[in-house]
Amino acid sequence: MGLFGYLLRSSRRPFLLALVASVVSGGAGASFIAVVNAALGRAGDVPAWLVWTFAGLCLATVTTRFLSQNLLFRLSQGFIQRLRRRLIDGILGAPLRTVEKIGTPRLYSALSDDVVVIADALPGLPMVCFSAAFVVVCLVYMAVVSPAVALASLVATALGVAVYRLFARYGLRHLGAAREEQDRLFEHFRAITEGTKELKLDRRRREALAGDALDATAASYRRSSVVGLSVFEGAAGSGQAVFFALIGVLLFLFPLWVAMSTRTLTDSVMVLLFMVSSLQGVLTWLPVLGRASVALSKIEERLEQLESAGRENHPPVPGADFDGWRSVEFRGVTHAYPGATGEEFVLGPLDFTFRPGEVLFVVGGNGSGKTTLAKLLTGLYLPEKGAVHVDGTEITAACRDAYRAQFSAVFSDFFLFESLAGLPDTDRAEKARHYLRRLQLDHKVSIVDDRFSTTALSQGQRKRLALLTAYLADRSFYLFDEWAADQDPVFKEFFYTELLTELKERNKAVVVISHDDQYFHVADRLVRLDYGRIREEETSRGR
Repeated sequence: MGLFGYLLRSSRRPFLLALVASVVSGGAGASFIAVVNAALGRAGDVPAWLVWTFAGLCLATVTTRFLSQNLLFRLSQGFIQRLRRRLIDGILGAPLRTVEKIGTPRLYSALSDDVVVIADALPGLPMVCFSAAFVVVCLVYMAVVSPAVALASLVATALGVAVYRLFARYGLRHLGAAREEQDRLFEHFRAITEGTKELKLDRRRREALAGDALDATAASYRRSSVVGLSVFEGAAGSGQAVFFALIGVLLFLFPLWVAMSTRTLTDSVMVLLFMVSSLQGVLTWLPVLGRASVALSKIEERLEQLESAGRENHPPVPGADFDGWRSVEFRGVTHAYPGATGEEFVLGPLDFTFRPGEVLFVVGGNGSGKTTLAKLLTGLYLPEKGAVHVDGTEITAACRDAYRAQFSAVFSDFFLFESLAGLPDTDRAEKARHYLRRLQLDHKVSIVDDRFSTTALSQGQRKRLALLTAYLADRSFYLFDEWAADQDPVFKEFFYTELLTELKERNKAVVVISHDDQYFHVADRLVRLDYGRIREEETSRGR
């Protein structure tokens, strides 16, 4: 099972210790049966050594079982943390285009559900080892009592394993199909939680998207899950049936074929009943372990997608510091988007320069490439052709983090963090309160324990908070992607005539993506994008 191999690679020592404890517990439990049979077979007084052996086996069984489960509980929590950390590092380390291609619902499904499914299955692994040791010791004991019964039990065990493997292969296929449907379910959940307002306003669309489409996906998920789990339950029932059949053979047919005393028959049947009871505990875990195998394969698939794209996070390179830069230059920068039917949208080649103390507007129609240009400029997208240079130095993987550290940005699809952690420490809270007053948010938001007291605001107000965090970052290059689109006329005027002027006076480079043509005169330069190509226009300020 892949789960065993993964745990051996990632947590070898605690996992092996837990398995050893489980094996000892299983062996002690099976030996306990032999001691009970020995005590029952004595007509007179029971010797002291037998009593002490009985007590020792009881203590060993309970102690090692507790130790095994305790180790696995600790391991499962550490496992969740490490696996999630690896996924998070993969997401943050992979190129943005790769993360966007995989999609938020799939990544969130792996982080929130798959990891928990695997962790929940870990306590079942000691039970498997316990049962295996229990069965082995029982077979050894029966070989001493009756070699014929031991041979029949061994054949029954092998047959039960073969039947389980046959069922499991089919069951895993259906659980894998259910896992694929789960990704689609998460897409529906995201649409419902983020599109609640729109769905409430449109009954037909609500019934189509949150009704028919969701129900169809949920039904498919339920159907595959039921079939997969039922197959595993069928495997469990088949395993039990094999041993029940063996007990029936021992009770009703063996005495006809093999000379066997009543005592031997009684001992054999009792051992088999204990074996069935032990196997029953394992069989209840088989569906859980099956789901865990599917979840692990899905996580490994996501990690392979993230890690095969290459990692962007590199150790800081000595001397890679762009503080005090004088120019950022695009030289033949090109980026292409593949289309669904083979066509592609190409942005570029782009050749132009950004300078400190300059306000540059980027304008153009929807789909002209403005946001892609913003991601190329900030280093979030890598040029497919051409290069970005800072003061003549080409931006490569080794210095990309240092380059990105020059930017503060508020994208059109921005995310607003409640915490101010990670922003410059000097008078952070006091500066935040100052900007709250200036942005007229101090009557709704305060700073409590280095956090915004609330982010449950209108979109325009949330953008003002995002602007506040950009100001606190105090970088040399500012980028605003349609920031003013959700602002009222008063704050549009404030943004274009006061805030941008203030940033220019502080010698910041500023790029503004905007459709507000009444404020184009504020720019030093205006760049218009048409179908991925650039046309630069001088404004009245630039003449």
